[in-house]
Amino acid sequence: MNFADNLKSVRHQQGMTQADVATELHVSRKTISSWENGRTYPDILTLVKLGDVYQISLDRLMKEDLGMAQHYQHQEKVSRWNDRVVETTIYANIAFLFLTYILLFLPGHRLGALAGCLMLINLIILAPAYHDFAAWRVHGWHLALITIMAIILNTVIVVTVSGQPEASLLASNAANGAASAGYAVGYVVGRVICVGTLTVSGIFAIYGRAKPV
Repeated sequence: MNFADNLKSVRHQQGMTQADVATELHVSRKTISSWENGRTYPDILTLVKLGDVYQISLDRLMKEDLGMAQHYQHQEKVSRWNDRVVETTIYANIAFLFLTYILLFLPGHRLGALAGCLMLINLIILAPAYHDFAAWRVHGWHLALITIMAIILNTVIVVTVSGQPEASLLASNAANGAASAGYAVGYVVGRVICVGTLTVSGIFAIYGRAKPV
């Protein structure tokens, strides 16, 4: 008997409906139906909860289902790969953050912009792979205060280093209202992205943690 049939059989033995099990596990009834039809599998933590709900061992639930064993082996490989990605990008983020701050204050800070772009790309890779945001909630007001302070500090740094729009460019675009507005919008958006990237990177540098691989 495969996992799906076994799951359905055990539920019937317990005299429970799919809605009853869904309520116990805080999932939808469609999710339970998907498991019992063999379309998907529960994750490891949910599988443990299933054993508790039905009061049976995991061995009995998973008995004789090779496909399920292969599914969890694949999940483990994906999880390990994800952990490596997070570990690499966490440390790369710290390096890019320090490098960007240093380069921003050097004369002719074009390399600072390049480091900032690399930091942004690194964050785009890190954020979807990072799954420990829930742990940040314990910091509460401390996290909020650090974020606000980081936004203010980074705004001051970016505005100070980049300066105001060049007068010659403003003058050349003054005759064309659309071009002038486009330049102003581009200037503001660019600085907002820069401040946002520095702030998010700083928050990850403080609170981000890589799991041991």
